[in-house]
This record gives sequence, structure tokens and C-alpha cells, in this order.
Amino acid sequence: MVEKTNQNLPESVVQNLPVVANQTWQQATQNFPQQVKQTVIQNRVPIAVGVGAIVLTPILLPLLKPVAKATIKTGVSFLEKTKGALAETVEVFGDIVAEAKAEVAAEAQHKSNLKAGVYSQQELNANKSATP
Repeated sequence: MVEKTNQNLPESVVQNLPVVANQTWQQATQNFPQQVKQTVIQNRVPIAVGVGAIVLTPILLPLLKPVAKATIKTGVSFLEKTKGALAETVEVFGDIVAEAKAEVAAEAQHKSNLKAGVYSQQELNANKSATP
């Protein structure tokens, strides 16, 4: 069927087709056992590891369950401690920001009072002597 389809196509298209499309099923599968053998030989270590993992999984799973559980418990504990520390850090940072805003507002009020002449000369002299 592929050969009949290929006969109706222009030569440039047939040349660009993959090799498998240019062959019949029998031609493509003629060396199949040899190809499988070469693939198994070339990939024997990964195949052995995969088969070993499948065989050992039911044996190792009950042994690894306590380790996995302890790891998860440690992770959850660490997460809770991190949340607490982060909340405390946010609270401290918020306090610092509030103090800074209060100081800025107090300085602005002080400057506006100076411009308005609210302070007496004695208060100004006392403030100057108090600052280094």
C-alpha cells in the first residue's frame, strides 16, 4: 500500500520521506529480531535496573515507609516553624514601619510649628542646647 502511494508522488517528495515510509512492512521488519537484540545489549544496564526496581519495590516499600513518614513529619514541622518565624518577622517589620511613620509625622509637625512661630525663644534655645 505504501509503495502504491509512493508511485503517485513526485520523486522529490519520495526522497524526503522517512526510510520506513519507503519500505514495505516485510522489508522494515526483516531485521527486527536483530534490532531488538542489539537494543537489549546496548541498554542492558538500564533494563536490569528497571527490572530490579520492579522486583524489589514490594520488598522495599514497607521498609521505606517509616523513613518517608519521618521525612514528611520533619518537613511539616519545619514548615510550621518557618510560618511562625515569618509571621513574627512581618510583625516586627510592621512595628518598625509604624515607628518610622510616627517619627516622620512628628518631625513634620515640629517643622510646621517652627514656621508658624508657635515656640517661644526659650523653647528654641532649649532644643538647640539639647541637640549635639
